[in-house]
Amino acid sequence: MALEGRTYKLVLRKTARGPVIQFRSATPETREATLIRMGGKKAQEVFAKMVEVLKKHDFVTEEGGTENYKFYRLKPEIGPVVGGYLILIRRSRDPTAWLPLFEDFVVDKFKGSHKLLEHTLALGIELSQIHPPPERVRMQLNPKILDSLSAGMKVAVKKLWGIKK
Repeated sequence: MALEGRTYKLVLRKTARGPVIQFRSATPETREATLIRMGGKKAQEVFAKMVEVLKKHDFVTEEGGTENYKFYRLKPEIGPVVGGYLILIRRSRDPTAWLPLFEDFVVDKFKGSHKLLEHTLALGIELSQIHPPPERVRMQLNPKILDSLSAGMKVAVKKLWGIKK
């Protein structure tokens, strides 16, 4: 899988257009790059809840930043799960509706959720290598691929675990 040996960072960046969540990753041979970006009215609320849960379960190894750039380095075993979760909620009309389930996904309450989310991120990375995003897009994964994975993931999650969202 394309996820071995990576480091992961969850970032909240405040811009003139509003807050943006960035999921960043690096491999030993490449520099850090943004894999997933997610903005919107609820971005700061989503970020705060995710960080709260990750800290509660001791999945954060380092934190820092400034007022306009906050980052949390994630443990390698939880990074792909967080990336998969961000893909899942990416195109939601109300991403905060999925927040109560974040902790359940992180602790693998739904059997197989870790594997499903990890494979979603890996599939996004592999498909984006075949169909890279346009140059004007400031992330490494193709937004069209992420949007289609997001739609499919919602169906899979609802069918597998009977989640009503």
